[in-house]
Amino acid sequence: MITIQGFAKLCGCNTQTLRYYDRIGLLTPAKVDEWTGYRYYEEEQAMLFVKIKNLQQADFTIEEIKALLPGNDDLLMAAFERKIEEQQQKLERIREIQRSYLKETMDMQKLVSTIIVFVDEHLNNPVLWEEFGADMDRRTEITAKAHAILADMLAKNRETLETVPLTMDDQAVSGAENVIRAIQEGNLDSAGRILVNPDGTEEPDGVPEDAAVIFERHGWSHISEWIREMPLLKEAGERYCVFELTAESAANDVDLPMMMLVMMASEMDELKGGVTCNTIPSKDGQNHFRLLYKKTGTSS
Repeated sequence: MITIQGFAKLCGCNTQTLRYYDRIGLLTPAKVDEWTGYRYYEEEQAMLFVKIKNLQQADFTIEEIKALLPGNDDLLMAAFERKIEEQQQKLERIREIQRSYLKETMDMQKLVSTIIVFVDEHLNNPVLWEEFGADMDRRTEITAKAHAILADMLAKNRETLETVPLTMDDQAVSGAENVIRAIQEGNLDSAGRILVNPDGTEEPDGVPEDAAVIFERHGWSHISEWIREMPLLKEAGERYCVFELTAESAANDVDLPMMMLVMMASEMDELKGGVTCNTIPSKDGQNHFRLLYKKTGTSS
């Protein structure tokens, strides 16, 4: 027999390693003196140490090593071959990640840039913010909601590359890159449904005849006079906002539909259905607003 210090020198390790192997049940001393606690090893146990060390260096788990220790060299060689195959698969996976990293980074930069530019361009009119009576805190909240909705939609379609809920000229735009391109080029319908309709219900050409008027205001000067009175309509269905505006109205702006839809979306955790917002010239010199609603699935 040989002391733990001598066995450690023989194996080219330190005594802490041998104590660790003993503690986890891989290599126990041949004898432990009951009076002194000294550990002694058989020189032949050095072969077992070599087996443990090499299996550990090859990334086998402790449980795997315990199962392999009783086996012969043929069994160990077969286990090494399986481990090599596993490591080769891991290496190929890392190579795939390496190859995709730069493209994914560029895609993310495009997504972030698209979100920021799109939202800021359409929600950057101080006159419209005043028209809706939104203070700075409210502006920040609404803008953040618009960013979140657009980011969610783009992220989902970046992963799935399915047809996206964006319609232009009666055509659906497919794929994340096409969505980004469409947004950057400004090829959006006037209602800007991309922000408030992430589920992608089809936008009708106009207001259906059977859509019911559920809220209306006439002869107002500013939207802030009635916007907080408008019902939220959390049920599933199509909503139609129709503005009749005088030429002098501060609300008469190309970004009014987008602002209106984002204001509505910001009040809800989930907008079930779609929203269409249109503006037409007033015929009587007064401002008018109507909110119409049609349940999903009803005939037109």
